[in-house]
Amino acid sequence: MKTYDTRFGPFSIADEEVWHCIAPMPGFTDLQRFALLHLPSQGPFVWLQSLDEALITFLLVAPEHFNIRYSQVPHFAKTSGVPMVMVILPHTENGTLQSNSLAPLYFLPETRQFGQWIVEHHEVPSGPLSDVHLPPAELQAQIIVPIQDQSLATGTA
Repeated sequence: MKTYDTRFGPFSIADEEVWHCIAPMPGFTDLQRFALLHLPSQGPFVWLQSLDEALITFLLVAPEHFNIRYSQVPHFAKTSGVPMVMVILPHTENGTLQSNSLAPLYFLPETRQFGQWIVEHHEVPSGPLSDVHLPPAELQAQIIVPIQDQSLATGTA
């Protein structure tokens, strides 16, 4: 177990909780090690925290939250995985959340690896948006839930 500085304060993170980026995100190619952080009060949203640069975090959610589906998988996926999209926070008080739907992240829970890939299109099925209030079940075993006195609510992506 090692303590890492994060934008939310120090966290103790075990080696088996570290995710490795195998298809780097444009503009963040030097960042290779990450952790997934989640507070139950934040519903389905998860923070992807860089362990290489404490101030870098990305807010993620399952694509179903935005009624998005992907029929393809990235070239680096040798096993089945879990797609997640980055959330774009509103710049105004009444703004709405948006997603970076054309550059999802794909998580491989068996190997604790993930990468970003660019898609040319995604499917938007008809029907209501997802009302799931938890992160994807396939990732829940690898998500760090901070102790109650630490708060992620002050962080921003």
